[in-house]
Amino acid sequence: MTADTYGGKTPQETLDLFIAARRVEDVELASKYFLLDENLSREKWSEVLKKTKEVGKLALSANLVSRVEPYQRDITSENDYRFAGRDVNGDINIYIDMRFNSYSGLWKIENLY
Repeated sequence: MTADTYGGKTPQETLDLFIAARRVEDVELASKYFLLDENLSREKWSEVLKKTKEVGKLALSANLVSRVEPYQRDITSENDYRFAGRDVNGDINIYIDMRFNSYSGLWKIENLY
């Protein structure tokens, strides 16, 4: 976890780095902004990003992610942060949960749904 140096000092910085990697369709780089799972892997997220790229929507979906805003409901710790995106009707259609990696001092994406 200490060697996991991909991410930003703030949740917004990590999100911006993630969006930039998606816009240039760099799946490997984009996957590095996710937290490691219990198996010390990011394979799940790497596969999701690869499939999104294969159907030609990785850069396009970056636009959806770029429109999220801070959403602090249900946050229980100062080491957690959430963004939410809304559709044209104002309904939430995407959440991005962030977690602070205290070992590296960087924010990581924990979940995107």
